[in-house]
Amino acid sequence: MSDHEEENSQASYHDTDNQAAYVYHPSNIADEEPTRPMKRRKLGKQKAALDQLQSSTTSKFEALLNGKESVECIQFRYELYERAWFHTEAQIQTILDEANEDTLKDVTAFVQDSMQERSNQTNRETETIPAGFIVTGPNIASQGFLFEQLSGHLRAEVNGPVVALRSGDDSNLKAILKKVIRDATNQKTSLDGDDEFTTGPGGRKLLNYDLEILHGFVRAQGSQAVVVAFQDSEAFDTSLIAELIALVSSWRDRIPFVLLFGIATSLDLFQERLPRIATRSLHGTRFDVEQTSSLVERIFKKVLAGSHAPLRLSTTLVASLVERQQEHAQSVQAFTAALKYAYMCHFFANALSMLTPVLGASPPYALQSEHYEAVRMLPSFKALVKRLIETQDFSRANGLLEDDTILLDEIQSSLSNSPVLHLLRVAHVVASSSPGPVSSIDLYMATFDGTLSESDFASRILESTKRMTPDELDSFLQQICDAIQNGSLDMDLDGWAEEDSNFLEEVTSLQSQVSNLADQASKSGKPVRSSYAIRNQGLRTTVIAQRVQLSYEESTLTEQDKQFTTLVDKLNARLKEYFSVESPKDIFLHEVWLYDSMLPYRDVFTPAPRARIERALFAPYDYLKCDCCESVEGLSSTHPATAILYQMYLETGSLINIFDLWSAFFEMVSGGEEQKIDERDALVLFYRALADLKSLGMIKQSKKKADHLAKTAWKGL
Repeated sequence: MSDHEEENSQASYHDTDNQAAYVYHPSNIADEEPTRPMKRRKLGKQKAALDQLQSSTTSKFEALLNGKESVECIQFRYELYERAWFHTEAQIQTILDEANEDTLKDVTAFVQDSMQERSNQTNRETETIPAGFIVTGPNIASQGFLFEQLSGHLRAEVNGPVVALRSGDDSNLKAILKKVIRDATNQKTSLDGDDEFTTGPGGRKLLNYDLEILHGFVRAQGSQAVVVAFQDSEAFDTSLIAELIALVSSWRDRIPFVLLFGIATSLDLFQERLPRIATRSLHGTRFDVEQTSSLVERIFKKVLAGSHAPLRLSTTLVASLVERQQEHAQSVQAFTAALKYAYMCHFFANALSMLTPVLGASPPYALQSEHYEAVRMLPSFKALVKRLIETQDFSRANGLLEDDTILLDEIQSSLSNSPVLHLLRVAHVVASSSPGPVSSIDLYMATFDGTLSESDFASRILESTKRMTPDELDSFLQQICDAIQNGSLDMDLDGWAEEDSNFLEEVTSLQSQVSNLADQASKSGKPVRSSYAIRNQGLRTTVIAQRVQLSYEESTLTEQDKQFTTLVDKLNARLKEYFSVESPKDIFLHEVWLYDSMLPYRDVFTPAPRARIERALFAPYDYLKCDCCESVEGLSSTHPATAILYQMYLETGSLINIFDLWSAFFEMVSGGEEQKIDERDALVLFYRALADLKSLGMIKQSKKKADHLAKTAWKGL
């Protein structure tokens, strides 16, 4: 090589040519001078629009009121949403933690008892493996949260490693053993001590799925239990679980295994799937987790029917939520997601949501003029003005319509009085005095629908009082007094004896009169009964005999019986009046704290993708909004190829000749004699559109004729 060539080769060599990695140092653009002068641009409207875009991006909410909403109001709406949902989500999480608390304690006690039993047994006596069967129910989504809690709780309470397995992680026995050994040995050992357990007798290197590694770890750490939890045990291959149980059983005298199985169906079905030899190797205990329906009931009572709930849902929306929960989802997480979406829609799309009474936040009463106009457009405001006109209070109605100051006072008064609090109190009295268990969701719907006094809840209470003895009625009245004085912890309701003093005094007075009658009856030795109790007794079959018997029984009523009947009638009349509550939709400004829009919920949680796809293919202009796809009915050569083929597909029968379909397609896209597109390009579009329809499940290859396609879907079906 000449000197010149050597010099050129060295010049082409760079130090970074053989580097394994490179560090990128970006230049400081701010310090460097621009290579070309910046263009002068006109600002004005563009700058204002940019500022508005930046402010809306910062607040994550869009400006409402035709874009006239101030940045402060937008930001306050977003902060109010975050505060409201943070409070609600914390309550939901607390309920979930409390729901699993009993299960965690029981399972931990089971593991500790099995450890104690093993320490008291010899190796020969250790014949079966302790196993816990945790029946979680159909709520598969909550299994992960439960087993995550369980793993953390057991690691803190049990001397030994805890390994959680899922069906999607491992497909064979070796993979499961690798995961069990790896997760177990990584919990209490450092990286330096790994070789101590991976080396067998004589310095032999152990395979990473050899349980001898776990045995060495157990001896070194002094572990009293090795807990292996199968989160979704029914999703595992049955033969795989049987093989694992057999292997664990062979090591039971050296490794203190404890198995936990999460079961979604029933213990009997799970046992039937396992071979008998596997079931004989286990001795277990069943643990029942609180079911989803009970959890949803508790969450609903706290976050929707509670006194501190920032947002209420209308009865129609609640009915849809409950129907979806019972028929489709059956998941606490799905219910929580639907609830969060309602919060998002309310605060995002309602400019007046800044007035929503959220715990710990005071609404800004420095409202814009657009806010007052929005209030005057509310149906509840129109109903309020209509009531004022009917009562001939024209001056106040005129002030609300024209004076923003008077309207602000009315807004403050309506929100401070908290009209929803009275509804919740009445609902609590109904639940406390009901003769049987009451569903919180059904009671909420009856109360917020304004039909509580005509509902089955009120009817059962009123009918039960007619059949009560004086002692039973005395206890019933005491329940009402306790409900008013003590409130409800589940609903965050404080006692309201002072606010409801008149009703409480009437109930107390009736209770004292009933007690006096009961005392008189006990002294005389003759029981007191009402006339309604007589009518509920067994009657004769004929009408005349019934009338004779009733007239005879009524003639035998004593003066005390008549007094007791009068007290029962008086109590029923007062209770019916007390249960007659106003519908929330008749309350002024209910749009601020009651969300009742069904359309967003239906579109998101009950979507109709097929209808949307069919509409997009039939009328692509409605979605694309482009100039080429004009808003015309029927076929058009400017439509996308898939849309053209779909509209031709609608006009065919159950069998489609591929050549005829291609001929019609090419005639449409090529423009006839004009030949706007080459045949090969058109064929590519045709095959692509055909593949789209096949992927949508609309066509398939016909088995009757090789050159035909079979139609598998019809529009609207």
